[in-house]
Amino acid sequence: MNEVWPYFGDLHLVLPPHWCGLILVLCSVLCGVLIGAERQVKQKSAGARTLALICVGSTLFTIASILIAGDVADRTRIAAQVVTGVGFLGAGAIIRHRGAIVGLTTGATIWTASAIGVLVGGGYAAAGLVLTLLVVAVLLVVQWLEHRVLERCRFSQCTVVYQPDLGKTRVRILRILDDYRIPDQFWNVTREGELEAMDIRYCHYHRAHRSLLFEVVEIAGVTEVRQERALRQTDRAEIKGS
Repeated sequence: MNEVWPYFGDLHLVLPPHWCGLILVLCSVLCGVLIGAERQVKQKSAGARTLALICVGSTLFTIASILIAGDVADRTRIAAQVVTGVGFLGAGAIIRHRGAIVGLTTGATIWTASAIGVLVGGGYAAAGLVLTLLVVAVLLVVQWLEHRVLERCRFSQCTVVYQPDLGKTRVRILRILDDYRIPDQFWNVTREGELEAMDIRYCHYHRAHRSLLFEVVEIAGVTEVRQERALRQTDRAEIKGS
């Protein structure tokens, strides 16, 4: 046990510089990919490649700071600039979209990934891996709590009546539904004479979800949007099961 325990601390003290640098960089790549995979699955702007590069970049800056400074200068001089630099990068992921602010979680994830990269570059690879798993757990568990317990979606149904225009109008509507990640079982199309009608199930509780209606009514060819009642409890159970 005593032979293994030192490797859970500062690797710069127990490994040669070349092996230490290689292990730390590989560990940093793994940390970035694990965090980025969660973001990429949810189709966020910063995915596995982006966060892996951010984490590796922070690690390289930290290693370079340690090697250049040696024992005669401040070893944190270069690494300290990572906090400011990555802060600007994370701010670029935050935008105003469809009447709401989006990207805050992605921006915070970028900042956290860079912090883990600095920690790994400082030699604490084991701590970086543990914190990576903790970050992924926070992203998954907290979102589950938000959706299932704190702010559950409340569904309604509407009917969008439009002119087919050789199928072009339907394609425009489906593009919006794809942007909002509306499942196929949440909509269906019927004929109303020369027009088509699409029944859409959507969440009317969250502003970012019901904003899809604002985009649908702006499509050329849409003639009417009929709001239906809120879905019954049996309908909600069906949606939850799907």
